Amino acid sequence: MESKIFAGIIIACIVFIIICIMKRRPDIVINFGLRAFLGTAGIYALDFLLRTQGYDINVGINAVTFATNGLLGLPGFLLLYGLAFYYSL
Repeated sequence: MESKIFAGIIIACIVFIIICIMKRRPDIVINFGLRAFLGTAGIYALDFLLRTQGYDINVGINAVTFATNGLLGLPGFLLLYGLAFYYSL
């Protein structure tokens, strides 16, 4: 029960911070969303392309990869595939 209350407080704080950021600088949130969406779409497309060519390198789509793409953009995308390649050796 306490962990649910703690999670609710954290979610409420994050929502409040996002609303405050959106009031002052909505371009930051839009930029993050576009980078995250395009990076995730790129992961999906590149995973599909590599799988059809017979390579066993794939990056899963989850909250961490979404956030990495949103925060770092193209360098984050390359970082994810670099790590996937390194750990597939």
